[in-house]
Amino acid sequence: MKEAIGFSSEGMTPDLAFAGYRQLYAQGADVERLDGPFHARVTGWRFRHMLLFDRQLSGMAHVREERVTADGFDHIVLHHVLSGTLIGQGRSGFERAGPGDIVFLDTRRGHRTEARDLHLITASIARDLMLAALGSLGALHGMVVHAPETAMLGEFLQMLVRHAPTLDDRHDGAFARALIELLPTALGGPRDLAVEARRQDHLRREAVEQLIDREIANRQLTGAAIAERVGVSRATLYRLYERTGGIAGHVRRRRIDAVRRALEGAAEPDLDALAETYGLGSAAALIRIFEADQGIDPAAYRARLRQDRGDPVETGTRRWNGWMQELD
Repeated sequence: MKEAIGFSSEGMTPDLAFAGYRQLYAQGADVERLDGPFHARVTGWRFRHMLLFDRQLSGMAHVREERVTADGFDHIVLHHVLSGTLIGQGRSGFERAGPGDIVFLDTRRGHRTEARDLHLITASIARDLMLAALGSLGALHGMVVHAPETAMLGEFLQMLVRHAPTLDDRHDGAFARALIELLPTALGGPRDLAVEARRQDHLRREAVEQLIDREIANRQLTGAAIAERVGVSRATLYRLYERTGGIAGHVRRRRIDAVRRALEGAAEPDLDALAETYGLGSAAALIRIFEADQGIDPAAYRARLRQDRGDPVETGTRRWNGWMQELD
């Protein structure tokens, strides 16, 4: 099953509902309350290379202006409007989008959007995947694409939302490849001639990700071993992961993300078992690496989980923060 989050303002006082929603979004944007009634219903799912959200919103603005240079986000946001109006202000690069429209926003750049009786699907997509689809992203920020150009991409996003509750992570590579093919249909084709090289790089990275999934317990999963197993040179492998801190760091983050999700599960395996399952050697090594990455040791993290269990805002905030670290 997909790791998911959910939030609904139904049955809550407006002030309490807004405070909960603002906390949920604190990692991604500043949230401001507008005049008129506020309501929010959000369901989100974690895919590799993408976070997908089904959102019904009204009476709030999402602002990414001052915080852009501080939070280090590096992905592209796609908003597919199903009903209502999405209003763009500030450095958003667009004025409004209505039913059937798709808006693209670059998190490296500031923007402000307002929701008025809005139902939309939002996809936060890794920059590397967008580059594999389009080649160049220079003119993408603030672009609004209208029907019928959005039809195929929009239908695909709606299909993912309908089926997300029953999907698992095994097919995420296939969904990413489908996005690579469908994104250009909304934008009139790839953005430049470098797109084929970028697609090949994406396929190589996907082969690496699948190997890490299969071999995550293997403590000898070094850069040299990965390069040999997926059939690329070490120079190519290091280039593929240079922007994200190197292949060794990437494998370590994948192990920690797997431990984090295991700690959030219903079962409570001991730390030695987790260390062996995810290739971290020993409980002591797991504790040291987990605390360096998450800022909290596994025991305290697990205790916080027990305390927060049943609180969708706390659970959603924690999961979303973890998802964003993986995406960027």
